Amino acid sequence: MVELPRVGQALFGLAGVIAGLGSFLTPWLIAPALLGAYASFVAYRRARREPARFGGLGFARAGVALSSLALPGLLLFGGYQAHRWQVGRQESAQAASRARMLELSLAIQAYQRERRALPSPQLTELRAAGLAHGPMTDSWGRSLRYRPTGELAAASPSAAPLLTQYSIVSAGADGEFGTADDLVLRDGVFMPAPQASDKEFH
Repeated sequence: MVELPRVGQALFGLAGVIAGLGSFLTPWLIAPALLGAYASFVAYRRARREPARFGGLGFARAGVALSSLALPGLLLFGGYQAHRWQVGRQESAQAASRARMLELSLAIQAYQRERRALPSPQLTELRAAGLAHGPMTDSWGRSLRYRPTGELAAASPSAAPLLTQYSIVSAGADGEFGTADDLVLRDGVFMPAPQASDKEFH
């Protein structure tokens, strides 16, 4: 009985590489592409070494050629997608931190309207007044830094000056104050970190 050459591995490898091209749209398909490239390479070597037992040299050659062209592009694309995911994650964290900072700013402004003064840097007055609850942290889990930063003379000469300016600063993703990724909210308005860094409060 004559044994026909095996072509299954060569076909499997080529099919895997072709399916892997879909990873440009669906990232998880990179796995079939890698598996198909390996199967095509093994099938190509076997078909060259033992053509009587292993057929499909043309399929294997096509799989190897296609994978050599596609895999570099797929890997570059995968790296680009990973970078985009990381950037998107950081942008989401920044947006969540800004929302928390604005919420704290509104609480400070509410306290100022009621008491005609800003709370102390420890914000104990906000907590006592029921305007702030829980830890005041950014989305990276680090404490927000609040500081009153200016003074305004009261309308009456007999009244004491009142603090009227304040800043709320998040150290950003790197966790260090005074760097370019700081989030700085001053008097309810976000400021660019290089122009309104928190170095003055160290």
